[in-house]
Amino acid sequence: MATIDRVAVLGVGLIGGSVAAALRAGGAVAEVAGYSPGDDAQVARALGLLDTACDTPEAAVAGASLVVVAAPVPAMPELFGRIRGALGPQALVTDCGSTKRSVIDAARRELGDAFLRFVPGHPIAGSELSGPQAAGAELFRDRRWLLCPVEATPRQHCESVREMLAPTGARFGTMDPALHDRVFAEVSHWPHAVAFALSAAIASGELAEEAIEYSGAGLRDTSRVGASSPSLWAGILLDNREACLASAARFRNRLDEVIAALEAGDRDRLADVFAAASRWRSRLG
Repeated sequence: MATIDRVAVLGVGLIGGSVAAALRAGGAVAEVAGYSPGDDAQVARALGLLDTACDTPEAAVAGASLVVVAAPVPAMPELFGRIRGALGPQALVTDCGSTKRSVIDAARRELGDAFLRFVPGHPIAGSELSGPQAAGAELFRDRRWLLCPVEATPRQHCESVREMLAPTGARFGTMDPALHDRVFAEVSHWPHAVAFALSAAIASGELAEEAIEYSGAGLRDTSRVGASSPSLWAGILLDNREACLASAARFRNRLDEVIAALEAGDRDRLADVFAAASRWRSRLG
């Protein structure tokens, strides 16, 4: 692969910092520049994740062949608007947002003609940790990275984004943006809400401290993502509200079945619900 002169990463937290680290470690990018509204870019530079920490997104994208927008989804519209006039005429733009339809709408509205060079994306990797301190070059290794082009997205731009992000070690695939948001409400967004709700329920009970002292792997595994960034996940669920509410309705129906079986002392019904769940869960590996 030919060396890329400059890649800009906007939002240098866990995801953006890991993108930057992977590209630097891969040796195919001469300079990785980053921007974050707080001090994350400076911290990332001190940690060796970035070559250059910039004070503005416009400065970060100047001269970049690829711009990776890894900021929280609610911050993306403003970033798209700010970089529109600073993008080079051939620069490609992609994002790492957990939702796609609203991001695509914002990019179409704010990027102008550069929208044709925007390739929506979503790396399927993460952690309950956050910030550049949690970033690492191996975060995406052998993990899925979905590209979600729209009909107007030129195929060659998708291929170019794949090639430029190849040093991350991710396995690239494609998915329709509308299907993406429905699927990830099921497999990520609503499960995070459940983990937060479970953790909040235990925390509000009179045995909260005992639960911390005596909990084992079951509670830790079930509630792990409940330690994720509250503001980040509140934004994700609200952005994908319709699909999350559909997932929530199915969850509530199954939970009501469990409660009803417990109240009735109906062991067979309880076991039936659990068996159906166990058969599906066993397929996840």
